[in-house]
Amino acid sequence: MSTTVPCEELSPSQLYISGHKMREVMEWFDFDNPTYDPFPVYILGGNLTLLDGHTRAFVAYLGGVDTLRVRELDGCDVEELNLELYRECLDWCQDEGVTDLSDFIRRVVSHTTYKEKWVDRCHSSPHYND
Repeated sequence: MSTTVPCEELSPSQLYISGHKMREVMEWFDFDNPTYDPFPVYILGGNLTLLDGHTRAFVAYLGGVDTLRVRELDGCDVEELNLELYRECLDWCQDEGVTDLSDFIRRVVSHTTYKEKWVDRCHSSPHYND
């Protein structure tokens, strides 16, 4: 079941947006009639945390969307997720001031930089497991 929440209530769990991925999303995103699957979220550290779909959510935000449809995952849904890694990612975001979608405005980078600054950082975490 999905619900709608204001964009500013969602806490990102990543620090950067890949410009390459953003271009791909912008090719199919309908700015006049935005429809999309609900974004998966989970409450971590008291924050409604966006677990996936950061690029789609940011593009929707840039298109003027004030609210997003989300689906809060329950215990069964998150069993396969690495919540310790997500907690660490959320901490990194808060430490660097990335606390809502608007903070991505200065954090769109090339795909190579995205991989170096974000993916490699996640892979180097002691909580990361293949």
